[in-house]
Amino acid sequence: MSRLRQPLFWIVLAEVVLMLVLFAVAWRVYEAHRPAASAGFPLPPTPASPPAVAATHRPSPAPAPRSPTPGVPAHKPATFPVDLAALNRDQAGLERAEEAVLVELIRSARGYLETVVLPAVRRAERVSMATTPANTQSPAATRKML
Repeated sequence: MSRLRQPLFWIVLAEVVLMLVLFAVAWRVYEAHRPAASAGFPLPPTPASPPAVAATHRPSPAPAPRSPTPGVPAHKPATFPVDLAALNRDQAGLERAEEAVLVELIRSARGYLETVVLPAVRRAERVSMATTPANTQSPAATRKML
């Protein structure tokens, strides 16, 4: 119960809540602006209603020629299914974004350490230096403390 009265407890609790709120907002923004497809893989369209049975009969496609070795296609496709240039552009953009986030995170952590943590440590060291240890006090003062 005594921890609830300490301001450091409330500061840490407020920081945790703030970080959770910021994470939730960032996640919502990310989901809202996420592209539908990336690197040449279009998503299949989702029908609004289940498709009705076609009235006309369509012939089934001819089976693909079999390859002499399983797992290897019989013919080479005309183009690679992924646009590698777009993939490389996406990857480079992602790496630039990661670097920017990391640089900002390091800058923020350094600022937090220099403005919040180090002054508190220096104050604590100053207080501990101001008090004299028991072994340099007189024996009468030491007996009083016990």
